[in-house]
Amino acid sequence: MKKFLALTLLLVSSMVVSKVYADVIKLKAYNFAYRAVENGSWTDWSDWSDCNILVVLNTDKERLTIYSKETQEYDIISCDDWESDGKGGKVMEIQCVDAEGLRCNVRWRVDNEGEQQVYVDYNDVSFVYNVVNKD
Repeated sequence: MKKFLALTLLLVSSMVVSKVYADVIKLKAYNFAYRAVENGSWTDWSDWSDCNILVVLNTDKERLTIYSKETQEYDIISCDDWESDGKGGKVMEIQCVDAEGLRCNVRWRVDNEGEQQVYVDYNDVSFVYNVVNKD
């Protein structure tokens, strides 16, 4: 009986997990900032600039797309589970490759008040978008 319950629980949880991962998540970015490496050191973050940009995480296609002035497409290599950011929020790390074959890291952060940011980190430049759920 215990084996049957364990198997049933495993099947139900796998169906729930597959539903969670077979999804399209739409976010709206309302402002962004950036920083870059200059003379071997990171600059400070720029001032926030207003924007109206769609950000789509499509887990079926394993792709993140940011519809900025120039569309940014990132193929997902791997994705970590949500972890604590040490400040009461949580962060998910997503390893990606862009359209030009360059590796980057995308971080989706949700703070303890529900505010969300999407970071795109390369070796020499980083972008951050403040986002809200679109749907």
